[in-house]
Amino acid sequence: MKKDDTIDTSNTKIPAKDDGKKHHVRKNGGRSPVDKKVNEVVVPQQSGIEDRHATISEAYDSIPLLEQTKLPRGGISIETAAIGRVQYGIPPETIKDSMRMGIPVPEVYIVPTERFCRELGPALGVNLAEFEFPGYFNFFVRQKNCTLVVDCQDAEDCICRVFEETLLGPKMFRKGDDSVTYEKDDFAPDYPIEAMPNFKKELAHFRDFGGKELCVGMLLAFCHFKQPADGNCHDILGVPPNLDAISDAEVNELVQQDYDEAVEEFQQEERINEGDEHGESYKNEELPKDEEGIRALEKEKSSWSYGRASWVGDVATVWPKTATEEEKKNRSVPRVEIFKMPSGTEYIIHDVNKDNIIVGRARFNGSVKVNEAMSIEGFEVKSILDESPNVDDDEDDKGFEKFNGVSSLIPRLPPSFYPPSFGVTILGNSHGFDPSGSVSGYVLWINGRGLMIDPPPYATATLAREGIRPRTIVGIILTHAHSDHDAGAFQKVLTGSPVVVITTPTIYRSFIRKYAALASLSPALLKHCHRFKAAIIGQELRFQGATFKFFYSLHSIPCIGFRVEWRGRSMVFTGDHLNSPEDIDKLEEKGILSKTRADAIRNMPLQETDLLLHEAGVPPLHTPFAVLDKLPKRIKKHMYIVHAAKIPDEFDLRKAPTGTAGTLRLDELPKGGSEIARCGVSTWVNSNANNNKAKNLVRFEDDDVLDNSSSEYNDSESMHDSYERMGRSSIVMTPMTGRKSKIPPVSLRPSSNTDSWYMLNLLQAVPFITSLPYTSTMEVLEALRVEAVCKNEVVVAAARRNEILCVIWEGTCVERNKRSTLSSSNHRAEKQLSLIEEEESYAADGSTAVWHSGDWTGPLSLQPEKRLSGESDNAETKDIVATSKEGVKVITLEFNNLHRILKSGSPLYRQYLKRKEHIGSRSDIPLQTNIVGLQTQKLLDESADTLNILELIDMNTTLRKLTAVQKRHLECLAQGPIAFNPGERLWKEGAPVDKAFLVVAGTASFVYRQTAFRGTHASVTNSGMLAVSICVHLLLMIPRSVKLRL
Repeated sequence: MKKDDTIDTSNTKIPAKDDGKKHHVRKNGGRSPVDKKVNEVVVPQQSGIEDRHATISEAYDSIPLLEQTKLPRGGISIETAAIGRVQYGIPPETIKDSMRMGIPVPEVYIVPTERFCRELGPALGVNLAEFEFPGYFNFFVRQKNCTLVVDCQDAEDCICRVFEETLLGPKMFRKGDDSVTYEKDDFAPDYPIEAMPNFKKELAHFRDFGGKELCVGMLLAFCHFKQPADGNCHDILGVPPNLDAISDAEVNELVQQDYDEAVEEFQQEERINEGDEHGESYKNEELPKDEEGIRALEKEKSSWSYGRASWVGDVATVWPKTATEEEKKNRSVPRVEIFKMPSGTEYIIHDVNKDNIIVGRARFNGSVKVNEAMSIEGFEVKSILDESPNVDDDEDDKGFEKFNGVSSLIPRLPPSFYPPSFGVTILGNSHGFDPSGSVSGYVLWINGRGLMIDPPPYATATLAREGIRPRTIVGIILTHAHSDHDAGAFQKVLTGSPVVVITTPTIYRSFIRKYAALASLSPALLKHCHRFKAAIIGQELRFQGATFKFFYSLHSIPCIGFRVEWRGRSMVFTGDHLNSPEDIDKLEEKGILSKTRADAIRNMPLQETDLLLHEAGVPPLHTPFAVLDKLPKRIKKHMYIVHAAKIPDEFDLRKAPTGTAGTLRLDELPKGGSEIARCGVSTWVNSNANNNKAKNLVRFEDDDVLDNSSSEYNDSESMHDSYERMGRSSIVMTPMTGRKSKIPPVSLRPSSNTDSWYMLNLLQAVPFITSLPYTSTMEVLEALRVEAVCKNEVVVAAARRNEILCVIWEGTCVERNKRSTLSSSNHRAEKQLSLIEEEESYAADGSTAVWHSGDWTGPLSLQPEKRLSGESDNAETKDIVATSKEGVKVITLEFNNLHRILKSGSPLYRQYLKRKEHIGSRSDIPLQTNIVGLQTQKLLDESADTLNILELIDMNTTLRKLTAVQKRHLECLAQGPIAFNPGERLWKEGAPVDKAFLVVAGTASFVYRQTAFRGTHASVTNSGMLAVSICVHLLLMIPRSVKLRL
């Protein structure tokens, strides 16, 4: 440190502000020039500072802590006297948390610096700054606006652009004379112009709010965090109580004292870090002399003091809505001061009264945590019900049966959902203001595959707990870009397998603009996460064997509904929609709606269909219950209400059931029938299964899987008749136990011309498959087999678990002890033994391996999760057995055949084999000549013999959440291990970030640069802040130029 940088006062060195000016401490800690010597700082005698410091610290510590309420969905709500509740973090639907907990919905929200959850796992993609519904609730329900506390003007501009899009609609429809009425690429070339919506007029109608045009400023106000304008401390802040005997100047000396403490702590670290085994020393490192340096230094501080908030934090002052400018200037009204520590790592709140006294304080972490166990509110999860033994077909179900005098309790089974060939599961059926229910969302099932419609937040995680894996959801229909309809869609495109997003080009562009801005992602990157399939109005869309016809509904922003048809069955979904004849008539009279468009809106709910899902709510955005109650009985007979909290008793309407247990199964409707089946499997499936005895294994030969001749039913034949025809010609029965069994109901699902596509979709989850070229992929399809087995039958025998790849297409499997050979031929005894084994097969604590649709097992090379692989601890003693009552359908492939295909077609697989072959040798490790010390060389030699990269990845809290494909890909890309000597630099601030490191042994840390405190570098050290005895680094290096496969 240079001698003239400080003045030594009572053994305390205080760096001066090096700007060539003269300074002194003035009111509330700011600095201003005075006529004194350059670089001189006036400091009182040390003897008085300590007493005053203790007095002020005691006064600050005596301030009551503000009530902090942790919200279940994430974020915290803090009660203040000055402005009421303040909420930090805004995950979706947190206003419902406040309602349910009996606390006021806040008007003030602090927007986190990180507006989206980027942590891998179920919470990935959750919007942490969902300001739409807090804004809607406060404005439309309370007639007030919200205040958003943001970092800077750029953050405000971003939020305004997004809110304009969602509140007012796309900009091209509201640019005055330059506005367009519709986008041509939304419509088929021959679609009648008179039937097209005039979005310029329709959206302008919904923006009319009591004679005023709705704008963002009516709903949102903004408050910014600010740094001090002329120094290192803020002006005119609230002060601790009971300091009458101490002057303002003395209070402000505490700020300088806190700075002294920060310097002292840094010097202590310097003394610890002085010298290393190379004789290098950091003792000449300079202390920070500017605001940036001290803020970086203070970021590491953990103590909570009045002075440090003033010194380090950026501050935002939030006033009551009634405060005048004069009152704000004089600080004569209560207020809340919010301090944001560097990078938003921590926040401090001061509740200040009208006398400028702090009457409450709070401190909280800047990281918004979303509970990974969150699920859809109100989702009626299907219970894990005890299964009946069903020992004999002619016996009644009983709670238990006796076998050899021993009572066998009914076992618990993992969740298993059998999706319909055509039907819908309601994920949520309420709206954004209902505290007891989730926003609306659905899964449309087509040939057993899921297509989400406006998925709510946490939908993917909720379905996974029901045994519905992400790869069974193959697409999303996005109706519009309001947050209660698109938040879960953004989550879905970032998690699980790549999906198809289906919507109109106009709505799709709006969705991309919105989330690219909020997540700070480029539109190109966001588009790369999924595949877009345009829904064209007036043109049929074929997807997964069903036919869709889309239309634009009547809403405040562009919104679609649709009709979908499958094998003579149909469903109509209205989307958010104002279906009020009186309002439609008025809009037609005003010229906002053409006659053709108005007639189409009137007739939309009157079309013949098997199921009508109609939204309802409060006009002018939604359809009144009274209107729906007046619909003809023939329409109401097939109609369920969605998007509503509760249907008033005076209306003869039905609310749609939620959860997998309430799935509406349209494939079970008889010809000309009217009642929609709910729960369980189809009645015709049960009848067929009970009346047809056959072998336990059903195998579909290749021609049958790819054959489209039986994929569509004739209008004159039922599903049962069609299956009988299909069964005679395409099913081969293969005995496994030498006794007869039921036909697995899962095998009765009719084939589809999209089955091959779906098989490839499931196989893409297996490592190395996606790296194959087209010709090799076709070889895989030629070599695989599709099989179906009944419940309690063996899917993969223990002896073969390491010899085949088995991917679950439908159903659920668990491990079970290998089937015993019975000396008795008693059929009842064999079934009872199966029951006992079933009880052993599944542990409720999750320790038992379970496979759902989309999961797979096989050699460890193809299933990196050892517990699910053929090399698990139980593989030699346990079979994999079907537990779904409908049976299990699987894709199997001999590993010898797949190994040959992968070895010839996948460079990634060859790299994996090469690394595996060289384990225990040094041939694949870069030769290093710069290693110093025997300990370093010893660690490097040991790692060459024992390093398991997959285990290393699983030790990393982030990388362990990668998919199996990504883990294997990362393993193949890794180079090393590579040794670094103690004190050697890994990366220098400002250098390109072209590689990543995984620590094998030793420790590393970011340390301040030795010449200035404006940056950092990562360095290996052997003592000091790391406090470890092993001081050598072994690293795996991953080049940045190669991307992980999704």
